[in-house]
Amino acid sequence: MYLNRRRFLGGTAAFAVISPAAAKDGKVLRFRTADAEIEMTIEFHDCYASRGFRFGDQMSNRSFCLSAGGEEGRNCLAGFRGSLAIARYRVRPRSNPSAEPVLREYVRTIDRDTRLPDRPPFDRSIVLKKGVGSDLQAFGYEAALKDKLLSGGHDPWYLFRQDLFLEPQRAPFLTVYWKHALASIRVLDLILGEQTWLDNK
Repeated sequence: MYLNRRRFLGGTAAFAVISPAAAKDGKVLRFRTADAEIEMTIEFHDCYASRGFRFGDQMSNRSFCLSAGGEEGRNCLAGFRGSLAIARYRVRPRSNPSAEPVLREYVRTIDRDTRLPDRPPFDRSIVLKKGVGSDLQAFGYEAALKDKLLSGGHDPWYLFRQDLFLEPQRAPFLTVYWKHALASIRVLDLILGEQTWLDNK
């Protein structure tokens, strides 16, 4: 079964098994709304392979592993092959600096390889820790299942639309179109919300 893991992690998530030099071309983007300044940094880890599927949270100094279904600390993958992306968000409120912002995502499948199942939309929220949070995205398979899953002549893929909100706003401040494939996860397009501006500082 293909793993397609999307998870918000409180604090700055880091991969204990990946050095910063292993990341592919990254992006740093800054946005401004009437209520907040937002920095978004994306790291891409292409053709990623590991003996386990372990991660670390730098802010809490905690490590954990994930299963194929995304469960933390249970039935963890013994080996993973695929691609990863980490989107890190730093949010600073402008009108009420003492408030702890809440980031929410709504994700839906736009298109997919015919061999893959449709995925229902999902909606998740997180209270950011000191204004910082991370979105982990992974697409791949358990190494032992390679021969069974990679038939069909080309790698499988998904296209997703991710709408990002700052609570309690009802309109997204940013829409991101992602392509998930075994070789890489990439951003295809970024669309600013009506009340969002690029911050060139």
